Amino acid sequence: MRMPLIIVMAVGLSIGAVGAHAQSWQPPSDAQRCPSKWGAGDQRGSANHMKPEITVQDLQQSLKRQNLTLQPGDAVIIHTGYGRLWGKENGRYSKNCPGLGVAAAEWLARQDPMLVGADNFGVGVSPDRDPQVSNPVHQIMLVVNGIHLLENLKLDDLAAKRVYEFAFVIQPLKIQGGTGSTVAPIAIR
Repeated sequence: MRMPLIIVMAVGLSIGAVGAHAQSWQPPSDAQRCPSKWGAGDQRGSANHMKPEITVQDLQQSLKRQNLTLQPGDAVIIHTGYGRLWGKENGRYSKNCPGLGVAAAEWLARQDPMLVGADNFGVGVSPDRDPQVSNPVHQIMLVVNGIHLLENLKLDDLAAKRVYEFAFVIQPLKIQGGTGSTVAPIAIR
């Protein structure tokens, strides 16, 4: 029978003698701040590590793993995990987020859903990899294909319970000429 290996580290904490100096730090000069490993013109910084957050392959693998097929008129709800930041780390939540990339949005639009929703603030990845376009997922879904978008969904409970298929009930406010509305969606199993 193997005994579990337990490693205990002891950290010595010494109280400095009289006359010891406190640690100090000074910010570097402007020329030394945030040198980008991606080049002098870089404005994304560490966001360059962000991958394209959802691809066609990601969508297809999720459908296969969940044993689902998309039908025209379905509501497609995407759990990125980013919604858990809402109300806790709002600065981080609203700065950037994972989401659909352009190729995934185009593929999904070809599946003819009625609605695409996510637990992030824009359904699409933000910032987009191409700085020359603004909100391409919104344009692909809403403008080109007339597919409704639903943002900021609370999906952690559904994801934790592995609820992949459900009746989705939603009713927007009746605002003539409006471009958006608050809603209270319900997932029924």
